Amino acid sequence: MTTRPYQILRLARMAVSLIVAAVITVAVGAGYNCVLTRMQIVPALLACSGLWLLLWAIVTGLLGRVYCSTVCPMGTLQDVIARISRRRRGYFYTPAMPALRWVACVLGFTFLTVLLDPYSSYARIVAYLGVPVIDWLRGALGHPAARAATVSVASAVIAMSTLAFVAVFAVTRGRLLCNTLCPVGTLLGAMSRYAVYHVDINTDRCIGCGRCVEVCKSSCINPSDHTVDLSRCVVCLDCVASCRNSAITYRRGRHRLSMPMLETVGGKAGQTGQTACRRAGSAADSVRPIDRRAFIAAIVAVSASGKAFGEMTTALRPLNHVIPPGTLSLDDFMLRCTGCGACSTACVTGVIRPSDNEFGLRHALHPVMNFDYGPCRYDCVACTRVCPTGALQPLSVGEKHRTVIGKARIEPDLCIMYADGDPCGLCARRCPNGSVSIVPVDGLASSGRQRRLPLIDFDTCIGCGECRWVCPARPRAIVIEGDK
Repeated sequence: MTTRPYQILRLARMAVSLIVAAVITVAVGAGYNCVLTRMQIVPALLACSGLWLLLWAIVTGLLGRVYCSTVCPMGTLQDVIARISRRRRGYFYTPAMPALRWVACVLGFTFLTVLLDPYSSYARIVAYLGVPVIDWLRGALGHPAARAATVSVASAVIAMSTLAFVAVFAVTRGRLLCNTLCPVGTLLGAMSRYAVYHVDINTDRCIGCGRCVEVCKSSCINPSDHTVDLSRCVVCLDCVASCRNSAITYRRGRHRLSMPMLETVGGKAGQTGQTACRRAGSAADSVRPIDRRAFIAAIVAVSASGKAFGEMTTALRPLNHVIPPGTLSLDDFMLRCTGCGACSTACVTGVIRPSDNEFGLRHALHPVMNFDYGPCRYDCVACTRVCPTGALQPLSVGEKHRTVIGKARIEPDLCIMYADGDPCGLCARRCPNGSVSIVPVDGLASSGRQRRLPLIDFDTCIGCGECRWVCPARPRAIVIEGDK
């Protein structure tokens, strides 16, 4: 295949990656159910979706890491940032760091999934940075569909730090993060070593110009021993499209030298996953090794804390935090949720918010119901439809009506009917299940009027929070306790 067909194929790959990233961005930002979010590897793994996992295993074994260059939105974001920055010096080869890669892979699929999963990190950037900015612009322009931003300072800081961290490495080192910290990249890289189709160098045509090394965002083409680390190659096709002699190709099998006695193999004999080639012409370019200590110091996670935007109007806090509807259990929810923020953006009332420390630092950014910002709408099931990991199971409206997420609790001393004897009863009138009734209580209030108090029927209360939201007392006299 000549250079021009490879250029067309490269442009097609770029178009597909941009379209996929745009669709995922709109889906996350608007709270839509999208198959492209469910086919991401970590969400598919947590959702136990064997079909998608099998598909990507077959695709990777056949074509290499095309997932990273076409379907992963975080990979596309890095490519876009690198393209905008217009890097002039070009890239250079860096040796692999297998120890760091596998440590990050183990942590990414166990303890640090929330931080290291590329899809969840990208979704948080959209949900906690992109959506609030759009909502603010709509409000500034007086758009009727504008809504108040409901993002905590901690989640916004983490999303902003993630974007800045990714941008710095994308500008300076291309896809270095994909080949060091990304657990998905490490897992796919282990399979792409044995891919049927892969990048191969024809040393009979190679003139040693080094263009392929300069455009390789994965820094996987070694100019000294003329090998390609297939575990780090993301099949972006930049190298094959830039070669003017068609010396580097994407093909099945390996090129055989016309003079085999001149073939030299770098590294260990018979090393799997690398393409051996011999450069004809000039000596190898110098290689600048990566400063590992500086890199490890740069990837220390940024912890942030802060109070939520908006005025906290109540001092009555729940003893047990409420999690969104559709969960099987608290343990299952904590295991499957990656804190991507899809349910938060889909929530029409803003009651679902990223947690700060409600579930501990390990489960920070997991969604929690904060009824200071609204109730859980009785007929709404949007959050259960957009979860890509299965942490929230899809519910019908009828199932939602029977799903208990919590129970309302009354604090009599804060209730204006009990403390002051004022007429109210808004909680009883607003309850969609009729679980609140107003009953007289013995004794007189401070104003000399008859005391009355809301009574909760725990057999029918589902914890929607409508009663708390309409409570006129300040602080509010009703709190919702979690049921899980």
